[in-house]
Amino acid sequence: MRLLYDISVEDDAQEGRLRISGACRATGGEGPVLAADERFVFTEGRDRCAFQGMVPYGKLDFMPEGLFVVRDFYPALARQDVPCDVQVRLSSPRATVLATGRLREGVFREDTVDSFALVLSDAFPYLTDRFEEIDLFCLHYPQNSALARAVLGHAKEDLAACVRLLGFFPYQSLTFVPGSDVWHGGAPLASGVLALHQRPDDAVLMGNNWIIAHEICHEYWGEYVRDREMTGWLSIGLGLATDAELTPDPALHQEDLRMYLEACEKGLRTAIDVPEAEFRRLMEYPDGYDYNSAVIHGKSGLIMDKIKQDIGKDAFFSALKALLGQFAGRSIDRTDFLAAIQRASGRDYTSQLNHWLATDRCIL
Repeated sequence: MRLLYDISVEDDAQEGRLRISGACRATGGEGPVLAADERFVFTEGRDRCAFQGMVPYGKLDFMPEGLFVVRDFYPALARQDVPCDVQVRLSSPRATVLATGRLREGVFREDTVDSFALVLSDAFPYLTDRFEEIDLFCLHYPQNSALARAVLGHAKEDLAACVRLLGFFPYQSLTFVPGSDVWHGGAPLASGVLALHQRPDDAVLMGNNWIIAHEICHEYWGEYVRDREMTGWLSIGLGLATDAELTPDPALHQEDLRMYLEACEKGLRTAIDVPEAEFRRLMEYPDGYDYNSAVIHGKSGLIMDKIKQDIGKDAFFSALKALLGQFAGRSIDRTDFLAAIQRASGRDYTSQLNHWLATDRCIL
């Protein structure tokens, strides 16, 4: 089954709310079942469900004033693991009006999306560029268009490397927006929309330009193919394994690896397979321990590197390309990953992987 959202959006910028009307249609299966959402009035038909409502919006907590990336503006599916295409007619008085996908004849359209976002602002202009058939946009502080131009240049190089490695890029457009002015790295906000943390007058991105490649890789792992693992380690590990092929920097990911090894030496919790309540607590930096960097990033990246070194890069990325082809718009877990690795290499890593994920002992 595949679903199509067809949505009209009117932006009441003065009130900070959206007038939404649309429908979700199903092809090749039962009609769509949308999750309960008190913001909308629903009308159900045989193969479609129509909805109308008013949706207030505001800025995301870590983003600058005057920049709105609106993701939760349409009702979600009750069943998550279904490929979705989305088309949106967007009317807004704002100076910057962008969205996931390509704009043609007044409609933003994108296929196989995990989440569709609107990008609205009167405070942040943008520059444009293109890589092959992919439209590129980069919003910037008004005084700093030079950084936006640099971001677009790096993005074109990284997209070219991704296409060489994986054969394609999944979306028709890619939009970069300013994120936090405190270093956290970056964040995939929606399909084809990425935040890059920066300050208004930065000449280069906070951290380094590797973060562009890393977040682009999460458009494959996390958006195009989603992660069913509770901790999210699988999409993180696959993203790290992919971006490691895009840069010649031998120091890439070494800081996260160092943090993992240090946590092991101190006897800290380094298992990934932990109860959900414990995982939530660990992600809140207990006693200053950065479990996210050390374990979810450092250890996950190490696991992928061990398998890649063992079976060889060609077999490893053959498995990853097979996952992208088989699970586009759907979710994977370790079972799917292990099956792809076994098909590509003839090796069964089930016991090793489960041990690595469960142990607090150092796996290096």
